[in-house]
Amino acid sequence: MRLLRVWGLLILAVCVLVWGWNVWAEETSTPQGVEQKIVAEVNGEPVYLEDLERIWNNLPEAYRTQFPGGMRDLLEQFIRQLLLLQEARKIGLESDPEVVKQIEELKKQVLIREIIKREIIEKVQVSDEEIQKEYNANPTLYTEPEQVKARHIMVSSREKAEAILEELKTGRPFDEVAREKSESPDALSGGAMGYIRRGDLDPEIERILFELAPGNYSDIVEINDGFHIFFVEEHLKPRLKELSEVREEIVARLTPRKQQEAFEKWIEELKSKAEIAIIEENLPSGSNAEKVQEGESPSP
Repeated sequence: MRLLRVWGLLILAVCVLVWGWNVWAEETSTPQGVEQKIVAEVNGEPVYLEDLERIWNNLPEAYRTQFPGGMRDLLEQFIRQLLLLQEARKIGLESDPEVVKQIEELKKQVLIREIIKREIIEKVQVSDEEIQKEYNANPTLYTEPEQVKARHIMVSSREKAEAILEELKTGRPFDEVAREKSESPDALSGGAMGYIRRGDLDPEIERILFELAPGNYSDIVEINDGFHIFFVEEHLKPRLKELSEVREEIVARLTPRKQQEAFEKWIEELKSKAEIAIIEENLPSGSNAEKVQEGESPSP
């Protein structure tokens, strides 16, 4: 089990470094004449501080947690990857036909990714007019629902609940009584339930909560887990958010759709300018296609 865990961590570290290595390979562009600081040498091959910092700065936060020692841990993994790379070159993997084939496939993927990034992702923008149109057309998407801010007290018997109800009638603060008498795990927070939107709870409980005026508490309500008394602190009516509040949300909603539309249009333009010949008789069809997918030779 320990061996599997160690191996899993090794694979994860290599994957992280592969991601970072791509960043390094794509973005390394040190001006000529600028001396770089060397932080390590691996069989004479230098590791530069600038490259290490570039990888670190581009690592997602979730990946950084894999390096509790920060840059020093990253350097250790970088050295490991460099050792593996050197070993692969030493045994001639760079010229291995299968490896060369995989590299060519990866090269195609990088080129496709980069052309889409430059021609679609970096160029497609959501305009102010489109944002306004989306906001006007779908107000329900950008409306805060009706909600109440509530507290509750829960006890195991009706007798206890009735005693608490009498205590509340004397004017004692609800949250204070909840801390002392409630048997619910949230007693320490004064029975705080937070903000509750319509549809969050059982309809009968919601009815009680949404009918209570702020500052009032309910009668005793029996539920499966015990006897409850509810208190409403605040009642918020539905509110259409300001455009400024939801602008980024709208951009995030519209951008993928607009990028997809732009991509499909661009592909059609490329196809219209290209000479494409499909050799139908060479295409498998029906059961033959299924056999090809399963790895069998198609019948003549």
